[in-house]
Amino acid sequence: MALLAAFVATTASAQVSAQNTQADEDPDLNAGDVIVVTAQKREQDILEVPVAVSAIDEDRLDAAQVNNFEDLTNVSPSLTITAGGSQAGHTVVLRGVGTFSFSTAVEPSVLVVVDDVALLQSGQAFSSITDPQRVEVLRGPQGTLFGKSASAGVINIVTRDPTDYFTGYAQAYITTDEEHRVEAALSGPITDTTGFRLSGYYSDFQGYITNLTNRTTLGGDEAWGLRGKVTQEFGNLDLTLIADYGESTDSQLPDTYLRVDQVTSTGAPANRNYDLRGIEPGPANNVVRNDTDRFGASDQLLTAFKADLDLGFATLSSITSWQDWTYDSTNDQDGTARPEIRQDTTYNARQFAQELRLTSPSSGVFDYILGLYFADGTTDRSFLRTTTIPPLRQNWDSTADTTSYAAFAQLGYDLSEDTLLTVGARYNYEEIGVFFSDMRTAVPVQYTGNDSEGAFTGKVALQQFFGDGLMAFASVATGYKGQAYDISSGFDQRRADNPIRSEDSIAYEVGLSGRLFNGDGQFQLVGFWTDYDDFQAQGVNAQLLAPQFELTNVGKLRTRGVELETQYSPSDRLSLFGSAAYVDARIREFPDAQCYFGQTAAQGCVVDPVTRQPVQDLAGERLSNSPEFKFNVGFDANYPIHPDFNLFAQGNYVWQSDVNFALSQDPLSVQESYGIANLAVGVEGPEENWRVSVFVNNLFDEAYAARIINDTNPRNNPFVLTQQLPRNYARYGGIRVRVGF
Repeated sequence: MALLAAFVATTASAQVSAQNTQADEDPDLNAGDVIVVTAQKREQDILEVPVAVSAIDEDRLDAAQVNNFEDLTNVSPSLTITAGGSQAGHTVVLRGVGTFSFSTAVEPSVLVVVDDVALLQSGQAFSSITDPQRVEVLRGPQGTLFGKSASAGVINIVTRDPTDYFTGYAQAYITTDEEHRVEAALSGPITDTTGFRLSGYYSDFQGYITNLTNRTTLGGDEAWGLRGKVTQEFGNLDLTLIADYGESTDSQLPDTYLRVDQVTSTGAPANRNYDLRGIEPGPANNVVRNDTDRFGASDQLLTAFKADLDLGFATLSSITSWQDWTYDSTNDQDGTARPEIRQDTTYNARQFAQELRLTSPSSGVFDYILGLYFADGTTDRSFLRTTTIPPLRQNWDSTADTTSYAAFAQLGYDLSEDTLLTVGARYNYEEIGVFFSDMRTAVPVQYTGNDSEGAFTGKVALQQFFGDGLMAFASVATGYKGQAYDISSGFDQRRADNPIRSEDSIAYEVGLSGRLFNGDGQFQLVGFWTDYDDFQAQGVNAQLLAPQFELTNVGKLRTRGVELETQYSPSDRLSLFGSAAYVDARIREFPDAQCYFGQTAAQGCVVDPVTRQPVQDLAGERLSNSPEFKFNVGFDANYPIHPDFNLFAQGNYVWQSDVNFALSQDPLSVQESYGIANLAVGVEGPEENWRVSVFVNNLFDEAYAARIINDTNPRNNPFVLTQQLPRNYARYGGIRVRVGF
């Protein structure tokens, strides 16, 4: 810590000057047809990186109508988002692997990074993507350079930097389902050595789910945000200050009825307690009857102070960051017009982090990155469940602390002119703590615990460069996700004394990348095989007197498959892109898994002779919400039809195979395969300094669900199915206007 404090005091803070150094030394890196990524924490041509990575620039984000974080599934086929109804409940999944948990403290499997700042909680990412330069999706374990929360991958969001000339834009759009949005950015020099960039947005969306009880509309939000960057040069020292603040209020996303059987197979009445007046259950049902409107409110501050000091032989970089996120929500959990179950919860996540890096130039036979990392994070959460069913009542408050120390290194060595060996390693030491107060009694009952653990992760990659820009690589990497406390309803001293064990993985990858058609096209083809041990997942502890949901180490997983990324620009007027993924993500060991309702012995559900609880063995079954095959194709084209303007068109199509949203393999929780097309056409100035377009999302009006839940139980029989409808479950359009200079 003394070293960190001394460096911050003398150099202020840091970014990656080594990246700029490499770009200056390698003129090809600045060429227009080169896609630059920072997948290895230095700027490199994507075709020279031994990492499975998608790089999505602003044009491709526009073509795919990516406005929010969850829209990234349109352009990265290995990426899926498991909907949770609120920001805090969404799960990010790569190659079928992600962490869904009711626990406050469990870390994600997919790390989200914004301008070198790693977010503490996944829910912080679910907001607008504003003023992006590109989004990088790094697939597979990335723990060596990015740390313990990257056991399945990293989503790296890079926003635009200040420019040395004045430029800016303003954009507005309105949609047929009543969304209004404006955003703008301004950038330029303040002095010869100082630059700035300021961007912001405001959006208002009424929603698309009707609550018949209150005559309100749900599923919408109102949000605004501001982001600023200031850069300053002092000789060999470059400083960058970043501040990002945003607020949003949302009505969350209630579940609607997909199926409610009110007559049994014998003709007897059933489920008569469900009020279906004005509601027609089905795939397109956007009507509910809730006694309380769901509500969420979020505010987030992210700051980073960066500094790069050019030492000649290398660049010394420091990144100091602070983040503070608060999220309050109210949830009508019973989903009916009766006040049966209501949940109110508040999250407050805060983290200070400091990273130091020494980065050599990439030229020469030998290059390296050496680093130290420190992070101190705290997440407070309160939870209140009021209900007419006494056993379900909850009232608790908790604090989860995590302090991490890490040292890492990555070394590259040219075995020959065309062969490169890269070796990396990281040691992470983490201390965790928990405080839990159960306030259902007059005198609160409190539980505390603390623990620590150290772990190594590493990576070895071998690259072979051929003629015509072709490169092949093979790599082996290990991943690690730290131990965690299962902080949720039912927490007691047993959980405080026994944190969930850490999760380990090992990944094997082979890849081939290169340019095609005289450099106008490029591709990356990757095959992967990853095994996970002690996978952390939400399960049911049936060994208790009253079985309850708990985070557990469920056993072993395996995900393997093939991924393809391509793009082709035959001219300045046309760009084509596409990607595809075949992912076989399966459970290898999970012997005491929960049965789904109605599952018979013939279907694999048996009674455990010790616990006397129904269980099943899920070995060999697919992971939930993991499509076996998914692809997207798109285009961005323009054509001059007048000296003063061009005609342009953008579009993409995404298709995925069927998925089961239930890990228990409930056959009633299956979403069949579907495809979604988005299209935009318009006119723009010859220098693209203005454009006007009309767009349509879900062009063919393909209804689908982001989640299906079987709510059938002994009180609701035979079948009650609910679903969560995404924004573009139905076709909608809009008009977009953009001006710039």
